[in-house]
Amino acid sequence: MHALSLVAFLATLLVSVAHAQAVEVKDSDLHAMEHFTLLQPYVDEYLMNRYWDFGADAYVNVNQFVRLTANKQSKRGWLWTRMPVVTQKSWVVEFEFKVSGGDRLFGDGFAFWYTTDRRKTGDVFGNQDEFNGLGVFFDTYANGRNRAIFPYINAMIGDGKTKYDQSTDGKSNEIGSCTAYFREKDFLTRAKVVYVEDKLLELYVDVDGLNTWKPCFSVKDVTLPERGYFGFTSHTGDASDNHDIIRVNAYSIDNEHTKSSSKPAQDYASSGGKSFNTPTRPNGNVPTATPVAKSGGSYFWTGLVVIICVFVVAGIAVAAYVAYSKMNSPKAYKRF
Repeated sequence: MHALSLVAFLATLLVSVAHAQAVEVKDSDLHAMEHFTLLQPYVDEYLMNRYWDFGADAYVNVNQFVRLTANKQSKRGWLWTRMPVVTQKSWVVEFEFKVSGGDRLFGDGFAFWYTTDRRKTGDVFGNQDEFNGLGVFFDTYANGRNRAIFPYINAMIGDGKTKYDQSTDGKSNEIGSCTAYFREKDFLTRAKVVYVEDKLLELYVDVDGLNTWKPCFSVKDVTLPERGYFGFTSHTGDASDNHDIIRVNAYSIDNEHTKSSSKPAQDYASSGGKSFNTPTRPNGNVPTATPVAKSGGSYFWTGLVVIICVFVVAGIAVAAYVAYSKMNSPKAYKRF
């Protein structure tokens, strides 16, 4: 029995180790996607950008921020990539933002999007309802009665038909959420969205000024549209705030299990709307990726775990059969 217990313990340990390695994505697996990156000063000498455009009440303050909405009532603004994400099936998007205003009555927040459509205004943080794709909502104002503590971050996967539930601030639609005190900070606040195709969706935040990522939520078996645009939107009503996007860094996850390509897709975006250029650093390089704590699965490790488990179960069965046979053999009942 002690031998069988030891075998079971070792099997559990092997499964745990293999699982830990299965969700790890190395820095070397991350490749910067220049066409989806936004850095200061946001504009070139022609006040143009090939990869991002903005509209409605959004505007650019060079070297400081892209302001989706100012601290004024009844405003809305948007910021969208011009190109869709097509070849990059698994990705990481990190962005710095700032929400401020100082008034007692403030709202409503802003949203990060990965959707099949772009530049369609509506009532969901300035974007259209019944969207197809992912919406992550950084909500600062409680519209309805719920037990969530604000500021509140939650995510919804839209199918193009389901409406965002305004009465519950999206709580009835959410797939993951957390409370994060990101408003009125005197340092930059950050968020990171990690998507591994058909496997994992995670959100991390850094809102404490410690330069450390903390998990907000993690959801397995998530499938997003193969083709979509990254975007940010915001709106204000009677309550208002400044909603600023400071920087956006996007990376594809490219390894033997999440095959993708950093080759830019064809520019399907229309030529309308305001636009501004995404510059690189002075040395001409795109910023390197920051570490991802975990994401994704591994077919190799999954297969290895299955094989190990099969052998362990088979070994236990054989050991049990041998022990049973000895106990019930004629020799076992001899007295001399």
